[in-house]
Parts: sequence; C-alpha cells; structure tokens
Amino acid sequence: MVHDVGFLGSRDRAALRILNRADVATTSQLVTLVYHRRQTAQEHLSALYRAGWIERAVLPPATRGGAPLAFRLSPRTRRRLGYGPLTRSRAGTQLRHSLNIVETVAALTRLAVELPDRHPVQAWLTESIAADARLPHVYPDSVVALQLGGGSGVLCLEIDQSTEHAPEIRDKLARYEPALRARAGWHVLFVVETATRAAFLARVTRAPAYAGLAGRAWAIVLADLTAEGVAARAVSLTPGRGPGTLTSILDDPRPRRCETPVGSDDWLELLASGGGEDLREALT
Repeated sequence: MVHDVGFLGSRDRAALRILNRADVATTSQLVTLVYHRRQTAQEHLSALYRAGWIERAVLPPATRGGAPLAFRLSPRTRRRLGYGPLTRSRAGTQLRHSLNIVETVAALTRLAVELPDRHPVQAWLTESIAADARLPHVYPDSVVALQLGGGSGVLCLEIDQSTEHAPEIRDKLARYEPALRARAGWHVLFVVETATRAAFLARVTRAPAYAGLAGRAWAIVLADLTAEGVAARAVSLTPGRGPGTLTSILDDPRPRRCETPVGSDDWLELLASGGGEDLREALT
C-alpha cells in the first residue's frame, strides 16, 4: 500500500525522484547516489518495496556474488506523484541500456576518492531531461558536467549496446559536430562494453568530416571506468589524437560548479523537496 510521501525521509524521497528521472537503478547504484551504505540502502529499499512505492526485478548475476536487484517506480507511485506512465519498455536490451547509463554516472560519482573535489559530478541531466542542454539534433543518453581538480568538462554520454553499425555511428558524430562547435570543453563519450567495440568505433569514425570534433569524441569501456576511475583509457574517435584519460580529456580551465553536486546532501535535499538544480555555471 502506498502511503503519503510526506511520511518518507528525505533520502527515500530523493531516491524516488532519481528513479523517475533515470527509470531504473540497482541497489549498488543507489548506494553511491543516495544512501552511501549498502545496509542502509537495502533496509530502505526493502521498506519502499513493501509499502508499494517501488517494484523490483532480479537481474542475471554478474559474478558469483549473487544476483543484483533493479528497482523502478510502481505504476501507483507514478500516478500518486503525478509523473505519468512510462513510455518505453524496460525489458531486455533497453533495461540494460538504462542501467548502464546510471552505472556510468555512478562510476563518475565514485571518482571522489581519487580527486580533491569531494563531488566531481556537478550536474547530471538524465535521458528524460537531456533536452534541457539545448543541443540541436542530438539526443544524448545523459549530459554530465564534471569538475576534476583544476580541469572541467561536460560529457554527452552515448551508451553503446553494440547494436548500431558504422553508418549510424558516423551519422551521430556528424550531428554532434555542429552541436558542440561553439561549446568549448564539451565532449561526446561513447561508453562501450568491450575494448574490441571501442577499437571498432575508432576505426569507422576517423574521417576528416569530424575535424570539428578533434579531441572531443571518445570511447571508454564501462568496466574500465568502474575499475580504474580517472586512469581509465579513453580511445579517440577523431584523427590526430591518441588515447587519453579523463583527467587529460577534461582540462578546460573554466570552473563548472553547481551548489548541489550529484551525490551531495544538498542535492538529495533538493530532489526530495521537488526542486530543480541551478545549472547555469555547470553547463557553460
């Protein structure tokens, strides 16, 4: 039974807001973004499930450590909070795609342990609100602003499922070239599942047509980002640039700050209260 949202704590309300924006998330992702302790996350998510706020599904186990759980808002919760029904299926490859979006942002959020900035992800426009970045004719899976010590940048995330062929990838880059032309410090980052796929993307996109994206189009393996953080190797998708890392890519000297960076207490309180982030500096 769904009770009044006012009886929920601020972190639980923030978790519901994130699930509305991102569609779905696992326990470990919500540990990173909201609860910060696994036991706390398990207790709160179990209570939200029992009360009917969220639904859960068992995912295929990635390791012998057990099968993870994925959570999304229940239909009654969506109606109760005025969010409206989902417009896309969450099954099969689409579910994996959505989870990989959140995992990428969670991995970037975890970079805090390696950096002087406690919250490197200053802003996150999920797929459902990425249009707020006002990028003509491109539709990123998320837009993320990062502040990495002395350098910053904005990443337009393209979560690759190894289903698009060379013409589709080239068309996507051709549309990003004018969209990012006047946006210094902005990059397009293809997040792929294997190094073989990253090499394929680099092979089919190295053409003069994308000269305007030189040094601003990359591919990175999600598992490498999760395991290696800022040291993860990113492959350039444009001619004349070798591989780099996040710290070498995001070197724009301008500050990109938000008073409510992703994962911070202030961000969670803002989401819980139904407010919206001030993204003017973060998305410059």
